[in-house]
Amino acid sequence: MKNRITLLIDLLLFIGWTAIGLLNLLFFFVHVSPKNFSGLFDGQASISFVFMTISAFLLTALSIVTLHMAIHRKALLRRLRSSLIWRFLRIALTAFAAFFVIVVTMIIIASFPRPIPQTDEIIILGAHVAPDGLSATLQSRLDAALEYANANPDIKIIASGGQGLDEPVSEAVAMRDFLVANGVDEKRILLEDNSHNNFENLTNSMEIIHESKERIGAAPYPVTIVTSEYHIFRTAMIARRAGYEPYFIPARTPLSILPSSYSREFFGLIKSYFADRY
Repeated sequence: MKNRITLLIDLLLFIGWTAIGLLNLLFFFVHVSPKNFSGLFDGQASISFVFMTISAFLLTALSIVTLHMAIHRKALLRRLRSSLIWRFLRIALTAFAAFFVIVVTMIIIASFPRPIPQTDEIIILGAHVAPDGLSATLQSRLDAALEYANANPDIKIIASGGQGLDEPVSEAVAMRDFLVANGVDEKRILLEDNSHNNFENLTNSMEIIHESKERIGAAPYPVTIVTSEYHIFRTAMIARRAGYEPYFIPARTPLSILPSSYSREFFGLIKSYFADRY
């Protein structure tokens, strides 16, 4: 009975972590350009991108090795499974898997829409700008922002996002151009085009708010943020650190990349918890 239980645990761990590795690997190959990949070697890649890349290749490689042993080296695999090292790994990976499920569940719960009070500004968080146009993620965020901006014509819009290694223009400029082309008065739009991660998005945007107002009142400062639904939980944490009282307009992510986005967001959240602070 004990052997069956440990075998079941090992199978669940193998399937679960293989799925996570493949999802991150899929995200890597679909969304990561050669220029961004080169950033891994010259120190320009973000920490969350490094985490995602390492997890994608490491988990996938470990799954391939384990599968190979299960087919061709069964005796070796049996010896490994009964070893002290494997038992320790089983406990560690089971605990981490439980942690993963809890965190992703919290991310999913935070993604559901909630009532949004009127604020003076909305901040649109940038996403990738491809050489041939807006990415699906950025397009989704802009569609949500445009609908809200049209329904609230007096609200100011902060387009926040710098220029990545493989982007033809800054994300802020691409967002402004889209909004103006769709009827938004350019005078309503403030550009924040120096940021390269979410913490900089929000702290730099706070500086713009300070510059545009004589007085903003006591912190936390209420603001509405437009971002992808899977990104809300992490953004709320960062926004509170930056002095905001955040409210969110969730932009829907295409179903084709939604699972990999949630998997990747787990690693981004871990990075942000430790790194994105003053």
